[in-house]
Amino acid sequence: MATRRMLEPGDNFGEYKVEKLIGRGGMAAVYLICHRESGARYAAKIMLPPSGEYEYEFRRRFVREAELAMKLDHRNLIKVYDAGEDPETGLCYIIMEYVPCGTVKERLKKKGKFSVREAVSVTAQIASALAVAHAAGVAHRDIKPDNIMFDAKGVPKLADMGIAKKFDDEGESTTALTGTGMMIGTPAYMAPEQMMDSNILDGRADVYSLGVVFFEMLTGVRPNMDATATELLALAMNGQAFPDVRELNPEVPEAIAKIVEAMCRADLNERIQSAEEVARLCVMAFQGKVDTAKLSNTLKRKRLVQTVKPYLIGFGMSLALGALVVAGMMIGRMR
Repeated sequence: MATRRMLEPGDNFGEYKVEKLIGRGGMAAVYLICHRESGARYAAKIMLPPSGEYEYEFRRRFVREAELAMKLDHRNLIKVYDAGEDPETGLCYIIMEYVPCGTVKERLKKKGKFSVREAVSVTAQIASALAVAHAAGVAHRDIKPDNIMFDAKGVPKLADMGIAKKFDDEGESTTALTGTGMMIGTPAYMAPEQMMDSNILDGRADVYSLGVVFFEMLTGVRPNMDATATELLALAMNGQAFPDVRELNPEVPEAIAKIVEAMCRADLNERIQSAEEVARLCVMAFQGKVDTAKLSNTLKRKRLVQTVKPYLIGFGMSLALGALVVAGMMIGRMR
């Protein structure tokens, strides 16, 4: 195997030529690449596996997670076309749809905050994409302004399924690399349960993260902007609520503020329970059809169901057991 180095503009990479570096992180870089024959442009996320005892596990997890991303299809998800390992360089790669018009983070830097209409629209569309991922049993785990991008038509698209995870794979492929209980994701946008153990969570953690992004789009600032990761964890564990978005942006309607608040509840059982529900509520709010009193009552009912459900199940099992006992006694008497 040849020397393992990151790519440079002008390099050939399989069937592609590298045009430029788009962005770089700790263990990965994203490049704009061009197919040498067709001229089609793509984005390539190139990852350099760590050397040593975790290298095999990294490669196995990388391929598996890329396969998860390729199975998901939605207009608001970045399309993944191919993934693998380049035999010449040893680099792991994902070939993705190239989305050229920036991110939510870049737009926030440029204009401070989104209009209420645009923030609701982006949230509804990303929630719709998440609903598809969650239906496939996949949690994204790293929703943040950097990972919501816009195509040439202004359509928002959720990027970077690189740390996505199947709900039922509790520690199956991540424990060796991250350690049980270690955080995976971006602390400022993570749900409390994700901060405590990134390996054991479901789609409600993504609902929380999207709620934080929604808050930031509406106000131009992130909740607890100056808190450290340790302070964020302490706040999350204490269940401290975010301020009402209307305190920072009085133009936000009450219904929208209620949706943001319900997405960002520390107790996952009190949170809006699905991305599909977030999308539905956003569309209704967009149309002015959300009754805030009814919304509050609906959320209360859902919390009641979550609280009472275990007891109802237990009561039902007791009734069934009692019926079996009575039936047994009757059969005994008949004999």
